[in-house]
Amino acid sequence: MGKLGSWRMPLVVLVFVSLGVVGFLFFQSWARGQLAEPEILDLSLVRDMQMKSHRAFLQTQEDEPYHYDFFTLLEQPVPVRALPELNMEQNPALIAKNKHLGNKLTGKFAVQVSSFKNAADAQTLVRQLNVQGYHAIVVNETVKGQGWYRVRIDGGSKREAAETLQANIEKKTGMKGFVVTL
Repeated sequence: MGKLGSWRMPLVVLVFVSLGVVGFLFFQSWARGQLAEPEILDLSLVRDMQMKSHRAFLQTQEDEPYHYDFFTLLEQPVPVRALPELNMEQNPALIAKNKHLGNKLTGKFAVQVSSFKNAADAQTLVRQLNVQGYHAIVVNETVKGQGWYRVRIDGGSKREAAETLQANIEKKTGMKGFVVTL
């Protein structure tokens, strides 16, 4: 290679570095405000156009009868709405509550799901079963001087119905219970 070929690469690098430095200096002086901003980059014109279009939009909105402003909404009266009549005989929650009012089992049979020494554990299970739609209660009994909290579900007046209920409970919850006579 000749003398000219060895100087080609450093010359190209020097030209690019020089252009970079000049461009950087130009940008710095423009950012400091020493150079006038060209008309194309004038953001004040854009802001003015936005404000004019916003004012035009608000002027068309004033013709409408309702302007939704926060403080205007606070001053407006709340319309009174008539609530639909509730038929209490058809409300399933009230039916269940009235059917099982109190902590008593009304049938001749019950399904005993579990038995605990701790009352809090028994109440937790009762809440879980009640959420699932069963009428579960805690029966406190003493066996050989120890207190037991037994979780039972009303099984009805027929043993077959109680056994069917026990099978349904086992299928839905996985808890094996047994039928007891009250």
